Amino acid sequence: MPKSHDEIPPLVAALQWATRITTIAAEMAAPGLIGYLLDRRLGTGLVLLTLGTALGFLVGILSLVKLLQHPPDKRNDDD
Repeated sequence: MPKSHDEIPPLVAALQWATRITTIAAEMAAPGLIGYLLDRRLGTGLVLLTLGTALGFLVGILSLVKLLQHPPDKRNDDD
C-alpha cells in the first residue's frame, strides 16, 4: 500500500530533528565562543564573553519558541 504524500520515513524525520537541535545548539554556543576569543584578543576581561553568552541564550530561546509555535512537521504542500 503506497504511503500518502504527507508521510516521511522515520529516518528522515529523525535527521531533520537532529539538524534542528544541532542548529539551535550552535546558535547558543557560537556567540559565547566568539566573545571569548575577542576578549582574549582585545584583553577586555570577560565582558564580551558575558555579552556573547547572553546573546546566544536569547537567540537559542527565540529559536525554540519559533520552533514550538510553527512546527516544521506541518507541511503546506498544495500538490
